[in-house]
Amino acid sequence: MARVEMGDRIRVYYRGILENDHVVDETPQDEPFEFEVGEGVVFLGLDEVVVGMDEGEVRSVVLSPERAFGAYNPELVIELERSKFPPDTPLKVGTQMEVQSDPNGTLVEVTVTGVTEETVTLDANHSLAGEEVTLWVHVLEIVG
Repeated sequence: MARVEMGDRIRVYYRGILENDHVVDETPQDEPFEFEVGEGVVFLGLDEVVVGMDEGEVRSVVLSPERAFGAYNPELVIELERSKFPPDTPLKVGTQMEVQSDPNGTLVEVTVTGVTEETVTLDANHSLAGEEVTLWVHVLEIVG
């Protein structure tokens, strides 16, 4: 039986579950996910978990925040003057938007985490940053 190696193209079913049993990501039962191992398409931990697995094998592991959606980085939270936003911009806590992060026009997705009359606080961390994730994986086949 073949074992998964870096660079293999494989098909899997997977499910990511938080400590509170909330499912954060999963493949539909009839639609396996196909990807190249090492490509970094989902999260680092998925690539690491499948290497060395056999076709048909099922595995469940707990991923640290760094291997799942990243550690929470307080440096990715910024406070801006409200006047920097156009008047019609919806500025409510929880609103997600893209903002320009540098003079080259690079866009970054942020979440509004605070609003006052003078300031708006934006957080560029992934919404699941800092969370441990239990990853369940079933390797269906090595495609190539």
